[in-house]
Amino acid sequence: MALVIDNLLGNDDLSRLGKPYAEATVDQMNTEKRLPSILLVDTSRSMRLYKNLLKESVEGVYDAILRDRKASNVTELGVMTFNSEIQILEKMREIKKQKEKGRNLDFICDGVTLTGLAVKAALAHLEARKDAYKKARPVTRHYAPILFFISDGKPECYDAVVQPQEDKARQQCIAYIKGQVTANRLVVISVEVGDYCDHNMMIQMTGLPDDKHVIKVHNGIEFSKFFRLSSSVIISSSKSGTEDLNDYSFKEAFGKISY
Repeated sequence: MALVIDNLLGNDDLSRLGKPYAEATVDQMNTEKRLPSILLVDTSRSMRLYKNLLKESVEGVYDAILRDRKASNVTELGVMTFNSEIQILEKMREIKKQKEKGRNLDFICDGVTLTGLAVKAALAHLEARKDAYKKARPVTRHYAPILFFISDGKPECYDAVVQPQEDKARQQCIAYIKGQVTANRLVVISVEVGDYCDHNMMIQMTGLPDDKHVIKVHNGIEFSKFFRLSSSVIISSSKSGTEDLNDYSFKEAFGKISY
């Protein structure tokens, strides 16, 4: 069952956002260094065209990771969606411990695009998971988290009460991500679906000064290609770590992938 995020509004301390939410227990028998990752997917009304493709592609990401022995032991993958609501479809935890393993996730495409609050919720989930690692005995080591941020439009909100909170959350996230990326403690890859995204904002959400972590897709074939890239990134990072990813051009890498 999806967890609807409904009480994050107004909290200014990003490092404390996740604490009210119960995290999955860390498997202390697994001594591997973890790779926490989140797929944060825009499911506003305009993404309806991709609903079935999203389901199939996320299943494909899970299947690829589970086929790799190392990656399946190391990867902790969360799946979140956002429109007028922000939901956790799959909590971050050891991928082999997840009941559904990417199956039966319902991508309901409707509503508006609460980008800032959604990214803030994803960062909260990452912070909560890192806190769970610290509390585990022995402490669980982890690589810098990877956030895949997928959207087809600009932030959109028609609620006069929520709008200031959405604007504030977006600016908070941009500042927080920049600091984390500069310290090499976070990797963000932005995906623009179509031609209506705020390109400058998508760059800012990567924490980098250029668009080397921004991938642009125009159709279902290119969308599927991105998900193949995401599984490849996760699998390779489970073996070599994430230390060099912020110097890597995913934009160029995407362009070299054959159909």
